[in-house]
Amino acid sequence: MAQLKHMVLALTSLVLAPSISFAQSYTSNGIGLSIMNLNAATLKGKAHSTQDIWGRMRQDFRMTEVNPEIVRKHEQYYSSHGDYFNRTILRSQPYLYHIVNEAEKRQMPAEVALLPFIESAFVSKAKSRVGASGLWQFMPHSGRQYGLEQTNLYDGRHDVYAATDAALTYLQYLYSLFGDWSLALAAYNWGEGNVGKAIKRAQLAGIAPTYENLRMPNETRNYVPKLLAVRNIIENPQAFGIRLASVPNRPYFEAISIDQPIDIDAAARLANISTSEFLTLNPSFKSPVFIPKENRKMLLPITAVNTFERNYRSADKSSLLSWNVFKAFTPTSVADLAAQTGMSSAEIKRLNNLSSNTVPAGRSLLISKNSLNTQILDSFSNSDTDPLLNIAMAQPVLPPGTFVTHPTVTVAQSNNIVSNNQEALTITRTSTVPTTALNAEQPLLENTTTQTVIVATTTPAAADSPAPLAAENSDALMQMAQTAQLQAAAAASVQKVLAQAEREEAQVSRVAENRSERAARKIINVADSRRNVAHKVNKGDTLFSIAQRYNINVADLVTANNLRGHNLQVGQILKIDTNSNSKRMLASARRTGNSKTSIIPASYTVKKGDTLTSIAQRLNIPVSKLKKVHGKQVLRPGQKLKLTNM
Repeated sequence: MAQLKHMVLALTSLVLAPSISFAQSYTSNGIGLSIMNLNAATLKGKAHSTQDIWGRMRQDFRMTEVNPEIVRKHEQYYSSHGDYFNRTILRSQPYLYHIVNEAEKRQMPAEVALLPFIESAFVSKAKSRVGASGLWQFMPHSGRQYGLEQTNLYDGRHDVYAATDAALTYLQYLYSLFGDWSLALAAYNWGEGNVGKAIKRAQLAGIAPTYENLRMPNETRNYVPKLLAVRNIIENPQAFGIRLASVPNRPYFEAISIDQPIDIDAAARLANISTSEFLTLNPSFKSPVFIPKENRKMLLPITAVNTFERNYRSADKSSLLSWNVFKAFTPTSVADLAAQTGMSSAEIKRLNNLSSNTVPAGRSLLISKNSLNTQILDSFSNSDTDPLLNIAMAQPVLPPGTFVTHPTVTVAQSNNIVSNNQEALTITRTSTVPTTALNAEQPLLENTTTQTVIVATTTPAAADSPAPLAAENSDALMQMAQTAQLQAAAAASVQKVLAQAEREEAQVSRVAENRSERAARKIINVADSRRNVAHKVNKGDTLFSIAQRYNINVADLVTANNLRGHNLQVGQILKIDTNSNSKRMLASARRTGNSKTSIIPASYTVKKGDTLTSIAQRLNIPVSKLKKVHGKQVLRPGQKLKLTNM
């Protein structure tokens, strides 16, 4: 009997002990995690397909998990909202390949390419309650700091191409500061100064300055775990019961440059795509016109690029823009402008996103070509930096006596594009496609009717011209002589206008140079009077904010104070050396007047706090050239940058 009792107790312990242990060690989240790991184990060892973007990204996921309990919470949320998860994935399709490509070029972990999932859910014009906007949620100030222009007609934070470059450059800088991707991402959300102070507090408390150990707001605490939860679901969607939408591992768009403004509707028509599809890739313009600049790219679907280029070359450029682009010289009343142009004040304000009844000086405006008296806008000029461009675009300058034909435009429904005797327009293509990824020609789909612009060259009769003498005496030679005489007079008139415009441009340039140097000297005199300024560090100060306040470079501030890190203490006294900045400003002003005399060293040694923008400003090198050569590198103190051929 005693033996039977012992056997019963032994069997009971075998049954109950694991159950009790399980109940104590695992929560419902823990059970879900165990099931996920079990499913993951069954898939282990299977090669991921690289036919879609996910297989490519899975090979480069390399961030370490932080705060796993928070990661599990967000995994559960996303897996229970599968429709939302996949809608966001579908919105990412036009952009994701480009972002992954750019992150790989900079040797960044693939998780970084998923950051817009957390920031904006891949909504290109998303705006937060605090003013951050775009796929990457740049604040206005930080956007301008990284080259994203913001005007009444254009917001660079919505420019997919420019904002992606700016965001990845900023993240590279943050990683160079903290040496850890979790901390770099926390700084992207919370600010580098706040993360730096949190690290200092942890170090003073004798705690390792890791993401988990830092005191941070709840939003930042959840920021990286959210990203890691998305990463985990993409890594193994079956484990979470999500059928992941496929995103092809090939480029969706190509970036091209054009040489003149164009109506957005016209651009979409020439590319044979809908206006909404054009705006999905080019959401940065607040007006119905695409206005090109050196750093602005037009993005078009890969399959539409060749169609656009063929139609653009064959189109009459004057028919592609329904607006005149003007810039105000002085503050101007909207009511006065409406009276001069025939447009209503409300229409001008709506079209140009104006909230005030006064147009500030320097502000670009769109004015309808069909409005009245646009030629008498004395307080406005064409906003293009080259005053001769419009004359050149309106009529090419030809030698006297050259016979000129004037093209007339007809729009027809046709599957063919006429290209004989067409005027060639400049198109520069900046391809984001590997050379083996795409054929040079993209055939049009069958049974597709393409609206094309057909240009036929005709010679209209001149208005108010005298009756031809040939009708009276049939003297063909006399007729030719008169025609040549008229054309020579017209060409001479054009040359006279051009010469006058060149003289005016030279005069404006000289005035601007003198004004620039006087302004620089004035600032230098003020700076000299406070050369030995000392700054006491206040709560919330960062190296960047102090440098901005005194109009000096961060690297100069670090060097002048022998700083070994980016952390500042409240009450710390910093020396502000404005002398070096003053000399640099005067040299810059002089170089602006005569850029040929500037001397660029063969190499530059990176200092703490340096960025490509600050280096370019210091050496008077176009930042675009510096980014082209060194934009993919992470800058580290002591690194040497080659500056030959700059």
